[in-house]
Amino acid sequence: MLPEVEWSEKGKRRKTTGTGRMQHLKNVARRFKNGFREGSTAKPKTAVKTA
Repeated sequence: MLPEVEWSEKGKRRKTTGTGRMQHLKNVARRFKNGFREGSTAKPKTAVKTA
């Protein structure tokens, strides 16, 4: 049996995520943080009262 060998380090570096535009994945990461909320409006922020 032959040992399992990973492909070249440089080859992986050239082709991995982040070497292209990544326009969709950037949005997915941001939407994931917010729980994929869609179609709702943000609640108005309340004014801070000064004492």
